[in-house]
Amino acid sequence: MNSFIKKNMVLVIVSAVTLVAVGILAYMVVREHSAMQDYIHETDTLKNQIKDLIKQKPAPVEGNLDRIKRDTQKYKDKFKEVRILFGMPFYPAVKKFAEDMGSNAEEFQAKFATFWESNKASGVTRDQVYRMFKNSFNNPEKWDKAIQDFTVEAQKYTSEQIDENNVDEILLSGLGLDRNLSGSKVKCDAFMRGVRWKLLDLYSADKDKKIEFGPNASAFSFDSKSLPDKDAIPFIVKCWTIVDDLAKRIAGSGITYLESFEKESLAGRVVGNYTFYRFTIIVQGDLNNIRNLLDVLHKAYAERRVYIVRGISLAKVNDEAERLILEAERTLYGGKNILDENPELKPAQPAPDQPPPQPQDAQKLKEKERLQQEQKKKEIDDPEKNIPYYQRSSYGKVIIGADKQCRAVIDLDYVAYTALDLKG
Repeated sequence: MNSFIKKNMVLVIVSAVTLVAVGILAYMVVREHSAMQDYIHETDTLKNQIKDLIKQKPAPVEGNLDRIKRDTQKYKDKFKEVRILFGMPFYPAVKKFAEDMGSNAEEFQAKFATFWESNKASGVTRDQVYRMFKNSFNNPEKWDKAIQDFTVEAQKYTSEQIDENNVDEILLSGLGLDRNLSGSKVKCDAFMRGVRWKLLDLYSADKDKKIEFGPNASAFSFDSKSLPDKDAIPFIVKCWTIVDDLAKRIAGSGITYLESFEKESLAGRVVGNYTFYRFTIIVQGDLNNIRNLLDVLHKAYAERRVYIVRGISLAKVNDEAERLILEAERTLYGGKNILDENPELKPAQPAPDQPPPQPQDAQKLKEKERLQQEQKKKEIDDPEKNIPYYQRSSYGKVIIGADKQCRAVIDLDYVAYTALDLKG
C-alpha cells in the first residue's frame, strides 16, 4: 500500500482534494436546498395572505392604505378633542395659561410631564419641582400674567375660592398632578367645609326654589366630624370637585328635596384609561323636574363633565289610590276595616319559624297605619262629616294624579380620563 501511494502520490493528492471539494459542495447544496424550501414556504404564506387581503373590502391597495393612514390620523386627532370632555373641567383655564406662555395646552402639559418625571425624586417636594419648572421659563412677569388669567378662567368651574394660596396647586391639578393640600389634614378639613358651605348657601339662596335636605344629605356623603386620613387627601379633593359639580346641577334642575346623596368609594373604579365614580342620589320633585335633572346631567359633557345614568327607579311620594281605598273602606263599613268585615280575605299568618317581615314590608305597613291615623283624625275634625258625600266641597275633586310629586332613586357614574395623570 505504501509503495502504491509513493508511486502514485500525485493521484492520491488529487483524489483527496477532490473528496474534500465534493464534501464542501454537498454541504452547500444541502444548505441551499433547505433555504430554498424556507423561501418556498414563505412564498406560499405570502400568497395566502395576499389572497385574504384581496378578499377584504376595501382591498388594502396603495391608494386605500393612504386613506387608512389619513383616517387613522383623523381618529387620533378627534380622540384628543374628545378626551378633554372626560373629567377635565380646568382645561380651558390651562389652555389660556399655555397660550399666555406662548404654547398650547397639549404641548405645555407634555413639557411639564417630562419635567416632572425628570426632576421628581426622594426628598424633593412638588413645590420645589414647581418652582424649578417656573424658573425654567426665566420670565416671571409673563408667568404672573398667565396665573392671573388662569385664576379668572378656573374660578368659573369651582365653588372653591381661588387665590394666591391655592392657585398654584390648582394649576398643577389641571396639568395632571393630584392635589394633596401639602398633606395637611387641617387644610383638607377646611377645604371640605368651605365647598360644603358654598353649596348649602346655593341651596338656600332662592326662597322660591329652596331645596330641602334629608337627614344626612347635607353632608354630601362625607363625615365632617373627624379629620381625614393623610393618604386619602388626594382622593377626597378629587371626589369633592365631582360632588361640587353634581350638587350644583341638582340645585339648578328644579328638584325640591334632596333625600340622600351617597358615593360608592373615594378612589373610584379604574377601567382601562378611565376612572368611574359611582354616586346614588335620591331626589323628589315632579316628573318634569326629574326629567330636567337627567337632561342637565346629559348636557354636562359640554363643560367637560360626563355623567352616565346607570339606573333609575320612580315612585309617587303620596299614594292617592291607597288613601282613596281607606276612605272607601270607612264609608262602606262605617269606620271598620274591610278585612274586619270579611275575615276570609285576611292573609294567612306566618308560621312561627318563618322570618320576620322585611324592612320594606314593615315600612309599607307603617305607612298604611299612618294613613289610617290621618284619616281618622280628618274624619273627627271634618265639619262636613254629617253632610252627604255628594254635597261636600271635596266631591268631584281629582284624587289620583293630583299630587305630581315623585321620588327618584338614581345611580350614576362620573367618568374621568386618567391616563395622563402624573404619579407622585
